Amino acid sequence: MLETTATAAAYRPRVLAVDVESHGMERLHSILAPAGYDVLPTSGKAAAAVASRTAADLVLLDVERPGTDGLAAYRRIRAELGGPSLPVLMLTPSADRQTRREVLEAGVDDLLITEPLDPLELKVRVHTLLELKAHREAGGQRAEALLDPRTRWVEMERLARLGTLAADVAQNLGRVGEGLQRALAHVQTRAMQGLPPDPEELKKLGVAGEQMRLHGQHLLSLGPTTPKDIQRFDLRDLVPAVVERMRIAGRLGSAEVRVLLPEDPIAVIFNRRQLEQVLVELLANAADAVEDVKDRPRRIHVGVDLPDMFGDFGPRLFVKDTGIGIFEDEVQAVFEPYYTTKAPEKGAGLGLTVARALVEAMGGKLTVQSRVNLGSTFTAELPEQTSSW
Repeated sequence: MLETTATAAAYRPRVLAVDVESHGMERLHSILAPAGYDVLPTSGKAAAAVASRTAADLVLLDVERPGTDGLAAYRRIRAELGGPSLPVLMLTPSADRQTRREVLEAGVDDLLITEPLDPLELKVRVHTLLELKAHREAGGQRAEALLDPRTRWVEMERLARLGTLAADVAQNLGRVGEGLQRALAHVQTRAMQGLPPDPEELKKLGVAGEQMRLHGQHLLSLGPTTPKDIQRFDLRDLVPAVVERMRIAGRLGSAEVRVLLPEDPIAVIFNRRQLEQVLVELLANAADAVEDVKDRPRRIHVGVDLPDMFGDFGPRLFVKDTGIGIFEDEVQAVFEPYYTTKAPEKGAGLGLTVARALVEAMGGKLTVQSRVNLGSTFTAELPEQTSSW
């Protein structure tokens, strides 16, 4: 038994690098070998034979090496191996919409941009594809959670970010809890003496309770994603629904909100609940930003931009306000945990942090442009998708 365990522990998955140039091979080896993988170079013509002889676990295939045809090599390998059990990760220095479409429609498991090559992303994608291989070999169908390895990559990235954020939240919740206990002890002591509680202590009790609620809400939005959470929907439908819900709840204050949407539908597949939470956080931030404006209209423009027709960027959600703006040296700080200019009873300083974490977990990015006393524009750029109605 001990010998079997030792053998299993020593096993190193074999990664077949097909048609990868020498400098690329050196880079792949420097990243994957220390992570526990054996990287084996070969050509497209010999790939199937080498894969069978070496019992390879994964194929890395350069889709654009000069003098080769990556997709042709992929189809040949797949045909000669006689089945989809061996996962294939295609490597390309860049990929426009047409390239991505051709690669994914051909049945390739994943596509990785190599300029620049992110070592962590490469290792996570390789690990995910090996999980997919194990699932296939177990005889099961491709579970929805494994259907797109890129989804698994962003999920692991989200978990890493959540772990860091959770540590901050836990520390802060400890401080909030201590304040809550002190205020509660005061109320109890006064009650035993037959005296009313001090108004300031009651206020502290209310603030602590609201802070607890906000922390719970934010952590819930960052919670695990299940297959049923992923929905296919028209991105345009999300915006008016969220605006109306916030308006009814009184969370938009006195702001004049205008919704701007394109005529054409934008079919996306995302966790709708989390994307709604992103928009809630951005709108709440904008509503607070315009609250104290006296010299101009308190306006918020919220909407969706169509993805770039050349595939350079995906659909974008934007929230633009005429609020107080952000000083240049504080622009990036607004995304940090607990950075806030709000009163404690109005915010926990996590809204924009949560919004950024959720957008990045979806494979997108959240940016801001701002000018003091003119306003701010937050843009959530989502990954380009090839789905259509």
